[in-house]
Amino acid sequence: MKLEGVRPSNFSGIPLMIAILSLVLILGAMELSYWWMWTVGWIFIFASWGLSAKIENKTLILKYAFGLLPIKLKGEDIEEVLVLNRLEKGVLLRHFPGIGIAYMGVLVYALYRYFALPENLLPGYYVGVVALIVFSSSILISMAVPLGKTSHKLLITAAISIAGASLLWIKSHEVELIPMIVILAMIALWTVYDIDTEDYIVLKTKKGKYLLTSNAPRDKVEKAIKGIMEVLIDD
Repeated sequence: MKLEGVRPSNFSGIPLMIAILSLVLILGAMELSYWWMWTVGWIFIFASWGLSAKIENKTLILKYAFGLLPIKLKGEDIEEVLVLNRLEKGVLLRHFPGIGIAYMGVLVYALYRYFALPENLLPGYYVGVVALIVFSSSILISMAVPLGKTSHKLLITAAISIAGASLLWIKSHEVELIPMIVILAMIALWTVYDIDTEDYIVLKTKKGKYLLTSNAPRDKVEKAIKGIMEVLIDD
């Protein structure tokens, strides 16, 4: 039975390692200007995202890497099931600190790169670095603040975007960058809003924690949770 509207996230285990490798490749591409690293990095990012989740023969199967990497969890492997949403007000980083460390590494690199770059280079040099600063810090805030505090997160993200615009202006006084700054801010705000309005199912297992995400209607989420609980009961 496929769990409709639910898919695994890359917050832990092998998928997290793939995601970290993808970030290293993309940052390396920015540093060394190797386009093959950029391409492979994005392929790895897509590969780290979960494709689907289903229950088969009393086993929960999480599919990653375009369906080529299945992670199988039997009922005896699952120790606890937690639901995090706007009502429960859970904190994602409390359960998955590894993804926080990854984004913190990106933020530290981006800040270092920003201050290392001289002024009056082509605008593209600064835009990429500032985009990393805005997105990594916004996502860190989104995962550190309890779910449900959407307005607080959006205000903080707006402030971060304004700070990012200021950093960009300090390095390059190009009026043509204003539309790009607005687009960057809108994408950051949408990303934070999307993270905060999704439902999350945390699976505590003997192999570690796994995260399922869903933006489907509540009835589909409840059906998925019921299916997972049946695996535990049947086992």
